[in-house]
Amino acid sequence: MTLENGTLITGRMKFISGVVEGFYGRPWSAEQRKLLFTWMQKCGLNTYMYAPKDDYKHRAYWRELYSVEEAENLTHLITAAKEKEVTFVYAISPGLDISFSNAKDVLALKRKLEQVSTFGCDAFAVLFDDIDPELSEADRSAFQSFGLAQVSVSNEVYEHLHEPKLFLFCPTEYCASRAIPTVSSSEYLNTIGSKLLPGIDIMWTGPRVVSKKLTIPSLEEISSVLKRPAVIWDNIHANDYDPRRIFLGPYEGRSPEIIPYINGVMTNPNTEFEANFIAIHTLGQWCQSNPDGVKKDIMKDDRMSPIASDIKLETENEFTIDDDLASRVDTRYQPKMALKTAVKDWLLELHCHREPPRQPFPRVIPTFLQGSSGPPGVPTDEPSGHTGPPVMQNPSPPIDDLPGLPTSLPGNPSIPPGVKPLATGEDVNVEDVPSAAQPCMDPSELQAPSTPPENYLPPSPPAGLPLPDVIKTCLTPAFTTQSSTVSSIPAISMICSSVRAPEPISTFLQPPSLPVSSLSEAPPSDSISDTGSTTESGAEPMDIAMPSTSDCPDSSQSSPMPLGTDGASSPQITPVLEKQHSSDSLMQVESDIPSDRKEYPEDNHSASQIKLEAVFSEDDALAIVNLFYMPFEHGNNSLFFLQRLHWLRNNALAISKKKGHAEHSFEATEWHHLSEEFIARVEQASNLLVKLVNGPNKSFMCDMYSYLWDLVSLLKICRAHVQWLAKGLATQPLAQQTFSCVTWFSKGYKEAFMSGDQEPWVFRGGLQAELQRLLPIDSAHDLFYIKPPDYIVTRPCNLRPYTPADEDALYNICLKTCDDGMDGTDVFPEHPLLMGDKIIGKFLTLSPEYGFVIEDDMGVCGYAVAALDARDFAKKSEISWLPAMCEKYGSPEKKEGYTPAEEVIQSFHGEQKIISDEVYSQFPSVLRLDVLPNRVEDPALPRRLLACALCALKCNGSKGVHCELSIGDKFLMDFYTKLGFFPVTPMDEIGEDTLCLGRPI
Repeated sequence: MTLENGTLITGRMKFISGVVEGFYGRPWSAEQRKLLFTWMQKCGLNTYMYAPKDDYKHRAYWRELYSVEEAENLTHLITAAKEKEVTFVYAISPGLDISFSNAKDVLALKRKLEQVSTFGCDAFAVLFDDIDPELSEADRSAFQSFGLAQVSVSNEVYEHLHEPKLFLFCPTEYCASRAIPTVSSSEYLNTIGSKLLPGIDIMWTGPRVVSKKLTIPSLEEISSVLKRPAVIWDNIHANDYDPRRIFLGPYEGRSPEIIPYINGVMTNPNTEFEANFIAIHTLGQWCQSNPDGVKKDIMKDDRMSPIASDIKLETENEFTIDDDLASRVDTRYQPKMALKTAVKDWLLELHCHREPPRQPFPRVIPTFLQGSSGPPGVPTDEPSGHTGPPVMQNPSPPIDDLPGLPTSLPGNPSIPPGVKPLATGEDVNVEDVPSAAQPCMDPSELQAPSTPPENYLPPSPPAGLPLPDVIKTCLTPAFTTQSSTVSSIPAISMICSSVRAPEPISTFLQPPSLPVSSLSEAPPSDSISDTGSTTESGAEPMDIAMPSTSDCPDSSQSSPMPLGTDGASSPQITPVLEKQHSSDSLMQVESDIPSDRKEYPEDNHSASQIKLEAVFSEDDALAIVNLFYMPFEHGNNSLFFLQRLHWLRNNALAISKKKGHAEHSFEATEWHHLSEEFIARVEQASNLLVKLVNGPNKSFMCDMYSYLWDLVSLLKICRAHVQWLAKGLATQPLAQQTFSCVTWFSKGYKEAFMSGDQEPWVFRGGLQAELQRLLPIDSAHDLFYIKPPDYIVTRPCNLRPYTPADEDALYNICLKTCDDGMDGTDVFPEHPLLMGDKIIGKFLTLSPEYGFVIEDDMGVCGYAVAALDARDFAKKSEISWLPAMCEKYGSPEKKEGYTPAEEVIQSFHGEQKIISDEVYSQFPSVLRLDVLPNRVEDPALPRRLLACALCALKCNGSKGVHCELSIGDKFLMDFYTKLGFFPVTPMDEIGEDTLCLGRPI
């Protein structure tokens, strides 16, 4: 290929197309990689790069040679790639701690790659991405610049390996936003381009780390600087920066016209292997859409051919730049059509019987930072100021393994314990935040009433983020939209000292994967039927395990049991999902199973091979794709949920009974019709989760479950909120808009999201976060960012408003949980309704409009009941409810010792506790929430249920809620504490039997 400057690159391989396993997180297994080679061969892709960031011999301990066992497994993998006509590229990342002037380090790098070459590998890559761009003191005396040091080592290694046919180099400035000061004037990039040997290909991600578009002018600019066309490291499907997003959409934003301007494209896709079929399939279609690499419509000097010019004149109002036009008028590759083609083949994969890979417990490997005490024999004179990516330091055992201590703090979910936050000694540009982590947020912005663990490192916000105002405000402003000031909360000395501080709440975001021994032998068990218990090597993805239901009052009673066809409990045990912080063995020992019986069949699938009736239809597959589309674009299903929820919320006053609107007016009829459509679409999304769990491809199920579970949970909250709005009781449906809440519909937000001008991690959380911001309690993060269960929930539950028909079920639940979260049936044998009358009867009679229930296939199994104005509610109870109870239950005779039932009855006749004005002022609403732990499999349901009740209260102006508990209810205190409540009863008002816990809304 000849460039305009006359540089000629010869003797190179064909256009590079394929996959780079270069993400942060749990690496793929050996069997998954072999299946990947099969997919790549079918899709016409030719290159795979082995570069998992969390394989410790690839990055953290790159000097270590492979053991005999590891070498054997790596050899098998290289051989498998060759059998599928895929070039295996072995990549190494020495940049964390290499001393470029140290001959021993350079020799170690040569020796490592030389060893891999003996395994049959003939293609290599040296990666210097995501590292501190500063030379050590020793290196500064040997090299004039960081670029010259990298070039020197890379050229030396390249020549030592006898100039392999494919040798890739990833620079530290690997995208335009990281080029200092610009691409054309970057001293580093110009040094790399002029000094790196011409046979070495250079990787480039485009304008940004995750680039929405790749344009011809930008590719021409980087080719001119690098003195060769770049190989694109494409992060368009990467999701390692946001644990709530996964991308199933087609390869797009790159016109086939750019193919002549590059040497290749390698996609760095989702961390979850099974989610990448469409990304790989559509990339293959894209690469084959312009195989000759001929410039056709777009001509030199930005002139266009007559045909393209005519099209532009006809459609010039539809596009903003010429590259938009080129990508849309090009009929060789259309992303939507490519998606439909890929989905047809994807359905065959979804219906294959495939078990998830084995997941041994990761080896704990410390990662040493610049300026810290590193491994023996490694210089440690690098600068101590570290402004690069957050790096795991000497990881301790996962926090969620400690009894009673959840994973991370809801007030700051983005920086888990053990991770170094970004330094704030100098300004940090938003593009400097690596794809390994999300931008830090000020802990005060997410403040929650929690006490952090001792080893928790609070982050500091990056300084000087050049973001538009609409983007700044999308980083949620506060824990509550109407925060209480410090002075308005009772002093610590006035708070009940008998109740411990609330624990941190288990959030969705988990610590990053620990580095793993990449080529170690996996445990022999890899099937759900192999064992019924976990082993020392770690839990299998489908092992039997008892779930941790930390949000249930008595977790010991909760053991999920799938239902049989008759609705009765089945002895089958619920499979367990892998934990997000664990990692698998990358190179596993070859299986002795015959090739025709392996988990990942390599033969072409056909309809006759699918023995089970199809679980997913083509419409189902497209629905899942549209729920998890692309980083800069929401799919049709996602847009429907956003637009419809926004419309229903904004027009809720049209059916408000308090506003006197006619029940059968046109506006009310329209509102109810559209709400029913919204509810039906939520049910369809819920059915997708059921189909996912019941599908034969358990590997796909394990990869997708946490994402779909999270989204469906949010949609169920939205559905319950819409059902409550349908009652016409809301007086302030836009309560959360009183502050600077930014939603999808705020001016400039959608345009900023879709423009690609910001990295996608600026808009964190995907559709789930957008839906959350449309709810009244949008900043109650502990009720939304929740760690997925470590097991598959087989009993789906719905959330809905309370109806009078539920009264008996709620009384039964109250009885089953009244004894400090345990069954009180034997305690009150003669009065089964007594505790219901005591605890929830007044709510159901005087304030039923603020009740919500959890309902499974057996009926109601949890409830939350509330009253908007607790002071008024107490007065009404004293006037109407208590006299009725006194009449129903006569006063017991005076004697020395009362039975438990007599004590409760006597409480109706005795003096009632008076709540302080301070509590009423800060927490004006009152609530009671109980669930049956043996029926609620999903540990997040209590928080989801609380979210429904708080949304309703917030819509009518409440700013806080409290609950009254008996001083001896230790389990219930712990239960409510984990729901974000904290003691608010002043010391001088604590009675002998009750205290108040409160939570701001």
